[in-house]
Amino acid sequence: MSMKKTLLISALAAAISTSVIGVASAATTQVTAPASFNVMVNDASITIRSIQSNGATLVSLRDLGSATGALFVVNVKAGVTAYFQGHAIELHADSKAATVDGQPVELEQAVANVNGSYYISVADFVGLFSVDAEQDDAGQIWIDSVQRIHADSIAWINANQLLASSLTEEGRIDYIVDAKTGAYKQVLSSDTASELTVSPDGTKAAYTNEDGSVNVIDLTSPTFTSKQVSADANIKPELVWSADGSAIYFLQGDKGTVIQKLNVADGTIAKVLDDKVDYKANLSVSKDGTKFYYTVTKPGAVTAPDKPVDQDDVAIDTTGTEPQVYFFDASVKDAAPVKLTTSTDDKIFVGAAEDGSKAFFVSITDGQPSSLVSVAKDKTVAKVIGDKDVLAATIAGDTIYALTDAGDKTTLSSVDASGTVKAIGNLEGNVTEVVAAPNGSVAVIVDDQTFVVQDGSLKRISK
Repeated sequence: MSMKKTLLISALAAAISTSVIGVASAATTQVTAPASFNVMVNDASITIRSIQSNGATLVSLRDLGSATGALFVVNVKAGVTAYFQGHAIELHADSKAATVDGQPVELEQAVANVNGSYYISVADFVGLFSVDAEQDDAGQIWIDSVQRIHADSIAWINANQLLASSLTEEGRIDYIVDAKTGAYKQVLSSDTASELTVSPDGTKAAYTNEDGSVNVIDLTSPTFTSKQVSADANIKPELVWSADGSAIYFLQGDKGTVIQKLNVADGTIAKVLDDKVDYKANLSVSKDGTKFYYTVTKPGAVTAPDKPVDQDDVAIDTTGTEPQVYFFDASVKDAAPVKLTTSTDDKIFVGAAEDGSKAFFVSITDGQPSSLVSVAKDKTVAKVIGDKDVLAATIAGDTIYALTDAGDKTTLSSVDASGTVKAIGNLEGNVTEVVAAPNGSVAVIVDDQTFVVQDGSLKRISK
């Protein structure tokens, strides 16, 4: 199975021009009377007017534009201006020249005026209005005009919704996005809030403010009510929900030295681990809340013999700074953290199994393909995907989703609890990230846009 993202405007224009629109004949100038033309707009079937002009099918600009949400104003200079999602698109009868926000755009087919109604090729409409469109195997044209946000990060809330965050000069804006349509609603806008962390049941999201306080947003509330659950002023670089949503684990301090547990109901904080080891990160907690995996990365040592440390040529000794995976079992009395790895490869931490039996990371070594590796709490290390170059991976429940290099494509695969690897499909474009939910919902980042995997194809939900 090959999974392809929604066709780009340029590719669609070429496909429709040759298969649906047809090629214009210079010898043909006849314009036919309007006829019915069916098109799918935002998953709804609509019937619009169409004509044949110079051997090409043109559709009613007003009919198709109104279906996508555009507003129209007829100009005095034999033209029309469409206003769509903050843009002004001006067209003129018998002209292949148009403007978008005052900038000239050349059309493939001249706009026709028949009895006061303007007609345009579908390909030109798609390009001018910057909507998504594709043609299925039966020749049916599908147009998607839902306005979307730009997402810098995403996380699943439930099977039907994602949490998407957009970074701005003023801070961040967080949205709930419909996984099927891309429709969105704002949850939070802040210049001090940390990244939101969604609870396992998808009903809440936690974040910290610059003063260290922890706040929880009710994602089921129409107004997304936020409540402070802790006024503790310590820095908290990471928040991790407990499986039942009753507690939030966090790393404390600017160096992530201490692991703490916050009771959401009453705000009490209990210490889980304080071994005086700095630079903990990537905290992962088992479903029963007793087993903890994390990484420790020691900083490099600055060496500056006979020179001020602020000189440009100051050397930094990075020996022994590779991230290492640690395990701590809080259920064992007087237990101490166990260093599970000592290898010199770079390690991109993926997460841990729900029962706390093992953790996973992408191992990166110069000059070698990256591999997906598991490390058990008894220090047993095994390659899960070792025959392909692993580009990225994520864990949801006990299933890992990995992106691997497949030449001019990227393969999306799943790995179950037994270690069985199953290819889901091949992706085209620059695929950089995969995000999954325990229920099997999967999204990928392709060319900096978010796509949801739906029935073997991709649905774009962010711009």
